[in-house]
Amino acid sequence: MRTFRYILHRIASSPLIWGGALFTVYLFALKTADWPGAEFLRRYTTGHPIEYIETLLFFLGLSTLVFKGWRVAGEWAHLVHLQAEAYSLKTSPQELSQAIDGYAKAVGESTFLRHMRAGILYVQRRQSSRGLDEYLRELAQEEAENRRADYGFVRLVVWAIPILGFLGTVVGITLSLGNLSPQQLEETLPTVMGGLMVAFDTTALALALSMILMLVQYAVDRAEQKLVAAVSDRVQDVLLPMFVGESAGDQNAEVRQALRDVVQACEELVNTQNELWQRTLKERDEAIGNLWNRAGQALELAMTSALNATAEQHARRLQEMEKAHLQLLADWAKNTLEPVNVQINSVGEVLRRSTEILTELENRLREDAMAWRDLAHSVGELAELQRLLEQNLSAVASAKHFEEALATLAAAANLLSAHLHRLPADRSPWAEGHPTKAKAA
Repeated sequence: MRTFRYILHRIASSPLIWGGALFTVYLFALKTADWPGAEFLRRYTTGHPIEYIETLLFFLGLSTLVFKGWRVAGEWAHLVHLQAEAYSLKTSPQELSQAIDGYAKAVGESTFLRHMRAGILYVQRRQSSRGLDEYLRELAQEEAENRRADYGFVRLVVWAIPILGFLGTVVGITLSLGNLSPQQLEETLPTVMGGLMVAFDTTALALALSMILMLVQYAVDRAEQKLVAAVSDRVQDVLLPMFVGESAGDQNAEVRQALRDVVQACEELVNTQNELWQRTLKERDEAIGNLWNRAGQALELAMTSALNATAEQHARRLQEMEKAHLQLLADWAKNTLEPVNVQINSVGEVLRRSTEILTELENRLREDAMAWRDLAHSVGELAELQRLLEQNLSAVASAKHFEEALATLAAAANLLSAHLHRLPADRSPWAEGHPTKAKAA
């Protein structure tokens, strides 16, 4: 039963239902009424299906704005009455909350009661009125934004009506051009004019209806914003003086509680930050490790490919250089070593001849050395004879045998001369190089 009542209440309070009903009543009254201006309205609102749609959207938007305006007017009346009642209450937050619930059941819910209940709940949760004024201002801003968001359907209607007008213009011009016939101009002229009338009438109706809706929307919106500002001011006027004494008495407790909250929040923040750092460092290490592994693999592949390519290219280059060097050596040997071989052969012949000459000279020197040994032996014997001669001369001089000494000296001279004549004349180097010395000897 309660659900059925709720559904009936939602249907009865729906602006769409009332807008559709108002559009039906308007059409019925327009067709049966004969008051001044009825023909004008029939021409501009019921002349084409597009005009019907524009009129229906207009009544839907208008009914939505009327409902909003009606609620705003009712809340203004409740605000004056409830503010006077609230000023008379100087009780605890629990008793004030119960009183507000009783007012809501008696006169209905309103913005003022919702803000009062929200302010009391804020004080009860925090056990203090600290920051209550800021909370009430934020609550008023949120209420204003929510009320602006409620105009979404009205904005859609205000946007759709001019679009339908332009659509009617296109349709009317299309009908006019489709019915236009140059051969039967006089017969088709009324049809063409009818199409042009549809084009201009739909546009004019759309602009007029959208202008009316925008003006009504502006008026209702301004009234709601003023209501929200007034509710916020009066809620602050009621609640802030009521809890100011309690707030001053519990200031030290609030400070201690705030300090405890700050310390707890700092501890949680430090723990959270520590966990976050640990997780971040771990993820970073894993990411760096994966990155290094991928980079090492990529570098290994790149280096392997590059070294293989370089080795192949270097091997080919070495083979080419080796072939070129061998060819160059062959050409050089062909051009250079042949004359050298000829010269080496000639030098070898010269050396062979020199070797033969040196061999012959060595033999001769060996023979001369033997002769010189014989000569040295003879010289030694001569020196011995000379010594003996000197001794003999001394003996002769002392013994006055001078004649015998001369005879002995002559015999020695003859012996030496005979010995010298026995030496071959062609083997003596003095005889070849110094003939004068040989003769002198």
